[in-house]
Order: sequence, then C-alpha cells, then structure tokens
Amino acid sequence: LGQTPAEAMLVESLSGLAAQAVNEGRFDTMVWIETGNASYKTLFEESVEALGIKEIRRMEIDELAVLLRKRGILRGYVLYRMDGPWANPYASNPGTDYSANVATVYASLLQGALIDESLVARARSLGLRELKDARHETAAECFERNRDRLCRKSALSIPPSVHNLRDYAIAHRLMLYADQKELIDPVLEWVEPLSPILGWGCGDEYDFTSLIARWGHYNTATNWCMNLPFISSVGEAAHPVQVEAFDPRTIDFDDRSSFHAFVMSDGDNMQWSMDSYGESPMYMGGKGAGEAGLSWTLCPTELSIVSPFTWNKMAARRQAGSSFLEYGGGYQYPDIFAVNRPNRAELLREFARRINYHMERLGIRIFGFICFDVASPEAQEAFQIYAEEMPGLTGMLAVQYFPYELDGKVYWHRNRAGIDIPVVTARYSLWNEVNAHRPRAGVPEFVASMVNRDVLAAGEEGDRILQWTIVHAWSDFAESSPLTPRPAIGVNPVLRTQSLLLPSVKPASAEELLWRIRMEYRPEQTRNVLNL
Repeated sequence: LGQTPAEAMLVESLSGLAAQAVNEGRFDTMVWIETGNASYKTLFEESVEALGIKEIRRMEIDELAVLLRKRGILRGYVLYRMDGPWANPYASNPGTDYSANVATVYASLLQGALIDESLVARARSLGLRELKDARHETAAECFERNRDRLCRKSALSIPPSVHNLRDYAIAHRLMLYADQKELIDPVLEWVEPLSPILGWGCGDEYDFTSLIARWGHYNTATNWCMNLPFISSVGEAAHPVQVEAFDPRTIDFDDRSSFHAFVMSDGDNMQWSMDSYGESPMYMGGKGAGEAGLSWTLCPTELSIVSPFTWNKMAARRQAGSSFLEYGGGYQYPDIFAVNRPNRAELLREFARRINYHMERLGIRIFGFICFDVASPEAQEAFQIYAEEMPGLTGMLAVQYFPYELDGKVYWHRNRAGIDIPVVTARYSLWNEVNAHRPRAGVPEFVASMVNRDVLAAGEEGDRILQWTIVHAWSDFAESSPLTPRPAIGVNPVLRTQSLLLPSVKPASAEELLWRIRMEYRPEQTRNVLNL
C-alpha cells in the first residue's frame, strides 16, 4: 500500500492505470494492493480462482511503475500537493488543498502517476516526466475543461487527503469532488441520472447525501473500500446466489400474540459489508442474531455486482428467523429522489425497475429505505411507484432521517395486481442517545419498557401490536446499559432488549412481521394470495 500517504496515492494511481488499460484492451494484467485486511485477503483468493489467474507476481511500487512505463501504460506523472493531515479529513477543513483530486482526474486522462511534491525526484529517477502540474487549477476549472472527456456514469466524492478509490476513479475516468459547494451541484447534474456516487462526502451527512438524491443518484458509502477494480472484474464468474425463500404459509396466523421484529441499520454501507460485517460476532456472525428475530438492512444489489463473493457469503450466513432487506438500492431518499430533474416520476420508476431486477435475482422480498419526510406526498408517490414496479414485494420498511423511529404507522399502496403492499414505519429505535424529540429511542431497558407499555395498553383494548425496532448499528451501550453483554454493540443490545420483553411478545423476522400485518389488516386478500 505504501509507507506514506503520498506513496498510497501513487500506488492507487498505478493500479487504476493498469485497470484502465485492461478495460480498453491495451493490457492483460491488473494490480492488487496488499492491505493486511483478512476479509480482503479472502476476496483476493476467491477472485483469483474465479478468474482462472495462474501467474501472480509480487512487486514493489517503483518496480511496478517501471513495468507500466515500459509497457506504455504509464506515460509520466501529474504533480499535486498532499493535503492535510487532518484529525478528521471528512470535516470541511479550512485551507484544504484540492490538487490531489484535480490530479486524479488528469491522471486518468493523461495516463500519469499521482506524484506529490515530495516524490518528484523519485519519479524522475524512474524515467517519468511531468505531464501536468495540478497545483494551480481548481477542481471547478478542471471539471469545465474536461467534462466532455470524462465518464458520466458515476463520480467520486472523496476528500483530497484520502487515497481510497482513486484506482477506480482513474480506471473509469471519473470526476471527483469533496466539499466545494460550487462544484457539487454542477457535477451531480452532469452525471447521468440513476448513477452510483462512490465514496463519502464531507461535512453534514444529510447535506451531502441529500444533494446526491436530489439529482437522482445514490451514494454507495465506499470511501474505505480497496481494490475495487480487481474485485469488480469478477462479475458473473462468481454466480451470485439467491437467499433461501421464506414460506409465509408456515406462519401460525391463529397465534394472536404480539410480534416484534428488530432490524439492523446501515446495511447500505458497502465498505462495512465488504469488511468483516458478515463474519463479526457483533453483527451477522453473532450466534444470537437468528433467535432474536434480527433482520438486516443490506446492499444486495451493489454487492452482487461489485463484490459477488461478499454477497454469496452473506446469503449463506442468513440464519433462520431473520430476513434480508434491500436497503434503498443505495443511500438515497425516496421523497427527494430526482426532485431537481424535470422527469422525477419517470426516473423513480426506472430506478425501481432496476432494483427489482436484482431483488428478484437474489430472492429479496423487502425494500427498506430512509426518508426525509415519510408522510410527505413525495414519499407516498415514490412508495406507490415501488409497489407497482416491484411485483414480488412482501412489503416495505421505512425510517426517517430525524427522528429515525416514527409511530409505527402503516401506509398501503396497491400494486398492479390489485394487492395492497404495506409500508411500515419503525416505532422504536435502539440508539445510545437521550433526546426529547425521540421519545421511543434509547437503551435496551428503555426500549423494552416502551414495547411492554404498548403491548399492555393494546391488551386492555383487546388488541395486540405488530411493530418493529430499528437498531442503530454504531451505538455502543457499554456505559449506558451495564447489564447488556459485552461487546454492547450490534446483536447483544438486541438480545438484552429481547430478554426484557413480556412473554406475550414473540420475536419475528421482518418478513414474518410483514405477512402478519397483511393478514391482520387485509385478511381476505392475504388468504387469496397465499391460497389459504
């Protein structure tokens, strides 16, 4: 990977140029950058086997640069000034030097290596000449000068001090941006609608993710991913698998208990999924994940395309009693999706069709998402389109940016077959936060007490509850919930909450809960669908 940030930038650029040449039929060799990460090591081994690669040559950075120069892949270097270091590169840091992002664009166009000022003498010793000095050109100027030469099917949002994904950007000639407001809108407008925006933004999360959604794109949360050119080259050679289908006819609909589902958040974070998420005992690898009825927001569509081996391992790990959700088809907000475009409804419909294709292929029956305002007419418009364009849906699960949890309200939208599909909002949230504006969010003990209170109140009316809790994936309850087993993050807080629920509250997967809701509120229709 390189011993310094400047070397990491350099090796990313060399990997990207090799991949670009392979994409264009000018070369037959790709680069893998060693990371020391066990999950990526496994991905490398699986990819090598799937692609039938017989020869692997280990090289140092300078040796690789010389090889690529001799093969005509590397023509010289693009000069930039290294930004930072910053305590948090994803903050909007005053004095940021954006020349690394400008240089990355020119590296892709001129076939140049990324060379920081500190590496100039070394680059020249390798026989490389300067192709471009990017230190005096703004990112906005770079975009205006080169927009007709760049790929419009994606873009990379990344701070200039972060090296990750520059290989992928160079391989595909992508435009880069960070936190420059004057650049973000023009780039997102220029990128073709329904495109993935790679990386992660700077500053406030809603600010940068909402801009992406407003132009009809989705974010992939990939800013810490490595080696995507090589991993994504596997394609269909990995044969993405379907998850085992859940048979709703096995549900005992005569059981009038209250049922509750727990759903883990943040599965649209692709870099997390590609790391140890699927194997970690704190998350999907936890023994208690199935018994607690814990279901998972995931990014099956993106994983099956970019890292199919990751998806296949997750599909194999799904435990009985849990469900997988396609979470948004990427990080996007249905209610503001493509609002900056004149043909929002058309784009919503095409996006839904694309996601449905992959959901059907992978056996996913639940679509989940995050909205800015779940109750808005724009959100309901999107939900109706999803119901119409995703005929295999069991239902949809919705949260809101703030507050995450709502009131558990169910919205109904009729599909083309005349079947009502539920959109169910989360009523509770396992979240390590005390907030007066979030009365049903908190630690395991508090959430369990809220669920129990609602169950008892419903029982007094001769009713029951069919609700779900969104589990904040990053909340650590080690200090706020002393009796939660350690580590107090991920699965264990769910198990703690589960242990405190009344005996009349039974766990359910998200899919079972949706079918029970359909039977509760649309009994005749549901019996006809299930041939009961």
